[in-house]
Amino acid sequence: MFFSQGQLFLQSLSEIRQDLPVSPEFFQRIFSATGENSTISMEALGTVMEQDQGLTVKVLSMANSAYYGLQSQVASVKRAVLVLGLKEVRKLLLLMSIRSLENKLNPANLNIAAHWKHQVDVAHVAQALAVQFGTTDHDELFTAGLLHDLGKLITAIHQPGHWRTVQKLAKEKNIPLHQAEELYWGLDHALIGAMTLKIWYLPASLTEPINWHHNPDLAQEHAPQARLLRLADALTHMHFKASRAVAGNDGLEQDLKSLDLSPQASSLAAQEILGSDKPAAFLRSLGLFTSAAP
Repeated sequence: MFFSQGQLFLQSLSEIRQDLPVSPEFFQRIFSATGENSTISMEALGTVMEQDQGLTVKVLSMANSAYYGLQSQVASVKRAVLVLGLKEVRKLLLLMSIRSLENKLNPANLNIAAHWKHQVDVAHVAQALAVQFGTTDHDELFTAGLLHDLGKLITAIHQPGHWRTVQKLAKEKNIPLHQAEELYWGLDHALIGAMTLKIWYLPASLTEPINWHHNPDLAQEHAPQARLLRLADALTHMHFKASRAVAGNDGLEQDLKSLDLSPQASSLAAQEILGSDKPAAFLRSLGLFTSAAP
């Protein structure tokens, strides 16, 4: 219907770089500094991060939240890096930067508390499934879960009219939102989110699972991660809506078979995570809490 508008929207995503509290180059430095082959010291990383005072305050606030249950207060980013680890602080930096975008969001267009509840739930389930699958990138899957619907937030902020129309179309046709997006303008929120993260210089190991979490068959070498993300998303929805069983859902069966995961064990892992206080504790560390289902 509006394919040209969709392409123009993708082209305009580069302008969102200006809305971040730090530059995309900063993200690039942080991800490079925390990569497998990095030789940067934790102290040096803390020095780099302390260049942004606002983010430093937010990271320390999260590090000192009940979610991490630290024995003593963390008073510096360098200490936070030492106590929490490089990858955990990297995740917090990225999350706090994205939350800063909400300043431009009209609350009527997106329930931000419910949005983050679903992201946090999926992140925790994806991490648990990654452990079952045996992958070593549990932290990356958690981050991908936190950001898998970033495209929804970006669209609601920058294209509110199209966002409302897509939601209406999904409701009228009784189809998933990503299918309505494809019908409406030839792209979905997974692509929008992934493209945004690519513009911020984030690695393919994070952007590709997000990009293909509705179509993991197309994810090539990142297919297992995309499947884990789709599976976590589906199990989370099922937990709260109880509208479908694991058996009988083609996407779930395909993912479980491809990942060689047990339906019973996967469902139990999701139920245990979502029935615990862990996701809620993470939400509270973000300054958010809601009992609303996703």
